[in-house]
Amino acid sequence: MTAGRIGTLLAQAMSHLEASRSDEAASLARSAVEIDRTSLAGWRLLALACEAGGDLAGALSACEAALALAPGDPDLVTRLGRIALELDLAGAAEGLLRQALAARPGDTSATCLLARALAAQARSDEAADMLMAYLADRPDDPVVWDALGVLVAERGDAATARTCFAEALRLAPDFTPARFNAANLLISEGDSAGALQALEQIPEAGLVARERATLVFSRACARLRLGDLSGGWTDYAIRNDPGFPGTAAFDIPAPKWRPGDPLAGQKLLVVGEQGLGDEVMFAGLLPDLLSRKDRPVALSLAVEPRLTGLFRRSFLGVTVSAHTTHTLAGRRVRGLAEPTHPGQYSAWTPMADLLPLLRSDVSAFQGGGAFLVADPDRVRDWRGRLAGMGPGPRVGLLWKSGLLSGLRGNAFAAFAAWAPVLRVPGVTFVNLQYDDCSEEIAFARDRLGVEIRTPAGLDLKQDLEGVAALSCALDLVIGVSNASFNLAAACGATAWLITAPDAWTTLGSDHYPWYPQVRLFPSRRAGDWDKVFLSVAEALAASSAA
Repeated sequence: MTAGRIGTLLAQAMSHLEASRSDEAASLARSAVEIDRTSLAGWRLLALACEAGGDLAGALSACEAALALAPGDPDLVTRLGRIALELDLAGAAEGLLRQALAARPGDTSATCLLARALAAQARSDEAADMLMAYLADRPDDPVVWDALGVLVAERGDAATARTCFAEALRLAPDFTPARFNAANLLISEGDSAGALQALEQIPEAGLVARERATLVFSRACARLRLGDLSGGWTDYAIRNDPGFPGTAAFDIPAPKWRPGDPLAGQKLLVVGEQGLGDEVMFAGLLPDLLSRKDRPVALSLAVEPRLTGLFRRSFLGVTVSAHTTHTLAGRRVRGLAEPTHPGQYSAWTPMADLLPLLRSDVSAFQGGGAFLVADPDRVRDWRGRLAGMGPGPRVGLLWKSGLLSGLRGNAFAAFAAWAPVLRVPGVTFVNLQYDDCSEEIAFARDRLGVEIRTPAGLDLKQDLEGVAALSCALDLVIGVSNASFNLAAACGATAWLITAPDAWTTLGSDHYPWYPQVRLFPSRRAGDWDKVFLSVAEALAASSAA
């Protein structure tokens, strides 16, 4: 009787999993192992369902329980290695995957995952050599060709990546990962139309929650890059789906406001989401929200703690507090830093959920201007300090992001590409770049003979009020789209933005809709930075001479 009941539960769980209903599958598998804690099939299926739904802690626990019943099982060890990778434990993943390969040499899944683990530890050459050695013996494996394509794409070798994906699809024309990765490569190269066509041909049926969420998000980026804001924002909502890799769950003690719900009469809490730069950029929606006839009766903001002072000064009459982010059971959770009382908020929303309402097309961005207000006393102080730094225009520089994983790293040029800009005479360059940049500053000084001045006494990562004030005191900020650039632009600083071909934030326009004063210098082809920086240098020289 018990065995029959467990078999029924697991069969139902598998049906749900195959239909991309991972939560239901996990619930049924959990019921099965509660009946029989020695059900290896139950623990295996629970691990698979939890992983598919983004519950990495649950997947880890179930996998460990299964391994206790089948010690050393190479399938389970491989799965455990994959989970470790998802938890950013590349070293631990490497050990597990080598163990799996020792038990089952030549296993495709373990080999590809080991390559990922090596690349995550800045050992991509070793990873590539391993995959190519595998293919030398087994050239008909589409999974490994796809893995090699991803690896070389992340290293900036688009031509080789294209060849790898093509070979994977020649061997297996319906192999979904290769189709998806080939489409993503088109996005990174600026061919959003081709990418969207390819993405729309990939069926969502049969994909687990994580795969589907990743597919839909890529589709969102392609649509937004093409200026299709209606379809783009619809797909962009997947960013907060539990299946989307790295997304944060929200723990907010109020009902969730959804697009289409009324605003009037609401005591609405708007919560900052994603990275710091996104919080700043999306905050440009707030003046429009506050000017609506059907605006909320009360508006509160929960933002990154370093932004609270700046937002309080900028949005008078709005209650501003901090949000907090912590990890619970292997997943990031965003909540409120301060306790709330019943009825304090009638509803809450992630900030970007306001996009379909307030930015239905590019024309909705017209007008506006600065929406954040830097501390005027600190701006005056920085103007005085800058006057003593040197002659000519004072130009702040930003050249990298704190997040450079995967293909995102290809969106930023190597620092050496900035040489034409740094060689423009008569300019005083000021460092606005957070995190360690001593190597780049030394390169400019020793190789180019240019001093990039780092402002004394200013923590460029933690003191965002100071960064905002300094940006407004400078004559110009030139940079890439990172948190500090968004902060400078949102405060109204004169700014020039360098973008990669796949920058969806241009929204299909020839300018940068989010900040009207920003001048755009887009790269037209992936990796083709020389023309961009020559254009910036020419514009800077002309501006300096004016």
